[in-house]
Amino acid sequence: MRLRLETRFALSAAALVLTGCGYVGDPLPPALRRPNRVVDLAAVQRGAQIIIQFTLPKLTTEGLALNGDEDIELRVGPVDGVFEPAAWLGGADRVPAKAANGAVRTDVGAARYTGRTVVVGVRIHGPKGRDSGWGNMVPLVVVKPLSTPARLRAANAPDAVRLTWTGEAPEFHIYRRVAGSATWVFQGNSAEHGFTDPLIEYGTKYEYFVQAVQKTDENKFAESELSEVLEFQPADKFPPAVPIGLSAAAGTRSVELVWERNVDNLVSASFSDTEAEAGKVYKYQVSAVDSADNESGLSEPI
Repeated sequence: MRLRLETRFALSAAALVLTGCGYVGDPLPPALRRPNRVVDLAAVQRGAQIIIQFTLPKLTTEGLALNGDEDIELRVGPVDGVFEPAAWLGGADRVPAKAANGAVRTDVGAARYTGRTVVVGVRIHGPKGRDSGWGNMVPLVVVKPLSTPARLRAANAPDAVRLTWTGEAPEFHIYRRVAGSATWVFQGNSAEHGFTDPLIEYGTKYEYFVQAVQKTDENKFAESELSEVLEFQPADKFPPAVPIGLSAAAGTRSVELVWERNVDNLVSASFSDTEAEAGKVYKYQVSAVDSADNESGLSEPI
């Protein structure tokens, strides 16, 4: 009887342990570890090179982290007529590509593709050999390399900076930044060898560079290499406009002068000559002086 009780107790304890563990469930299938696709592939021709950039995916399609050393299959190939993926892949060149902190930049010689349209594509192979599939494909029209703008010069202009340079191209893009800052800002474009930048402040030091461009598609341009960077600090060396419309009237023990305000926003457009003596004839002329002590010529006398 004692033996039976102990056995029952042991069986009950075992059942309690099993029910406390919970249900484990069916075994999960092995992870495929297929990388997500690249979605930010970009390519541009700059001079004699095609510059390709993109970011490696950080996760697999299952949401698992990738280690960053996956096999990168980057290809560039010509396309004649309608794009057929299989035909493109058969004739596309594989381009070496390495990531640095998750970002990839690769330069490819453009000479062999000049005058043709190429398509750039990339897919990532995971640790188990499964690939991501091709991400966003980038078509690119390759042209003869554009010459780099040279002899960039800057000069003061009224409330502006006037830039000039040499070089042949259908169009030029102009960039500027405040000296010492990190960000370049597109200022405008020009079909000539000059550009006037009106968005300046006298006394501020600026840096400029110019790039030749050729439109190859609706929103795409082939680019030259960047010109040298030019530093320039504009200065106000331009006198204001000559005052016009000067008139005089006799006041009580004074001569009252008035004239028209001009585009330089003069502080005052009138003057009272309290030292004028009755019975004498006076001749008056007015000049304008700006905050930089630049003085205009004299107005017509009255």
